[in-house]
Amino acid sequence: MPRSSAQSDFVVQRAPEEEVLDGPIGDATGPVELPRVRLRTTEASARATRLVMMFTFVVLAALALLTMIGPHVPAGE
Repeated sequence: MPRSSAQSDFVVQRAPEEEVLDGPIGDATGPVELPRVRLRTTEASARATRLVMMFTFVVLAALALLTMIGPHVPAGE
């Protein structure tokens, strides 16, 4: 159904403009000391990555050895 030109989906609301003060405004313009930043991440550490890669290479080496040695093991008949 067509809309009339009086209808609109958009609403524009503006906040009042803030006053910009010229010159210093007292103690508020002094240096500010911020707290120390601590990086928090969900990524694995370098040590954890090394351990997982080492475990992967050990398992792959064991599978390669079993693949090479397996056909030479007697059947036991």
